[in-house]
Amino acid sequence: MKKIAVIHYLPLEYYPPVTNFLDVIGKEKGVKVKVWSTKNVKNRSIYTNSGLSNISRAPLVNPKTHIAFRLLKYLFFNINCLIGLIVLNPKRVLYYESYSAWPVYWYMRVFGKYKELYIHHHEYFNKEWYKKGMKLNRLYHKFETEYLYHKAIWISQTNEDRVQLFLEDNPGLSKDKMKILPNYPPKKWEEISTSISLEDEKLRIVYVGSLSLEATYIKEFCTWVQNQEGNVIFDIYSYNLHKDTAKYLNSINCLFINFYDQGVEYDNLPNVLGSYDVGIILYKAQTDNFKYNAPNKLFEYLVCNLQVWYPNKMLGIRRYENEDVVSINFEKIIDFNYLNVVFNEKQNKKCIYIADQALKPLIIPLIK
Repeated sequence: MKKIAVIHYLPLEYYPPVTNFLDVIGKEKGVKVKVWSTKNVKNRSIYTNSGLSNISRAPLVNPKTHIAFRLLKYLFFNINCLIGLIVLNPKRVLYYESYSAWPVYWYMRVFGKYKELYIHHHEYFNKEWYKKGMKLNRLYHKFETEYLYHKAIWISQTNEDRVQLFLEDNPGLSKDKMKILPNYPPKKWEEISTSISLEDEKLRIVYVGSLSLEATYIKEFCTWVQNQEGNVIFDIYSYNLHKDTAKYLNSINCLFINFYDQGVEYDNLPNVLGSYDVGIILYKAQTDNFKYNAPNKLFEYLVCNLQVWYPNKMLGIRRYENEDVVSINFEKIIDFNYLNVVFNEKQNKKCIYIADQALKPLIIPLIK
């Protein structure tokens, strides 16, 4: 029985790419996969997977509590995970982001001579971000740059732009260990979404994901929708947003803008998205992380046969631009005429953005 450890400090439910990975690897025979993470505190349905050996969840740190309580919770996760790694003694370890690095560092330092290390990043964080971030995470990142990155046989980012930025930050690393692991949705989405048809003649636009007035064009886009005088309906699904953003959305007096503050569960997303014509992306791309990002929602929209509108400042999406993916100058959106870009009718298109296939380059060496 091959043993694999997966360490993902932040709650699994907040990161669909990791649950998609666990769904795929959980179907493999002859492997024992154990996961370490933390409990979600945003009322998301708890992720379960009978194909995994176990999911160990520690309490998530609340940044508003006293520093002593925060340190105790970090310590609990790290020690609990380290002990678990020693007991399991996996040959292959996969961890996500710097937050998860501490127990992996000590396991690899002491017991890792014949072990294989895999690292994946949901986000790209540059050196400046680490300098300004919390001290504990800077320590974890020091473990990475001094040892873990060199020990790893696989380090992945979500797209080519982020790989290049990562290599610029870490020039001593071999390019051969750098991989691209995109954030695609599962194949079952394609099967669900293609069975849905539209009946409303109005243009229906949807946004799913986190929001803030400062970091997204949500206010500008809502103003544009209001100016369309009922020809456009805009639905917003977001449970992760700042209080001022929620206050703004709840204050909008417009019959054609609907705000659902409970968001939508990931597994139900294809059923929801299939009811729309256009999926919108609203990030202002104020950091390299967002500027060179091709976010989950881009591929989620596409797999569900939506046209995608995105800000022209998001350079990470440009490589996907075609009639399905349209860039918009949101700073001049008041002049945008949607009749110039929307489809005459919704069409079912075979989509290549499927997680089950994209994850194979990682799954194969893990289970060999």
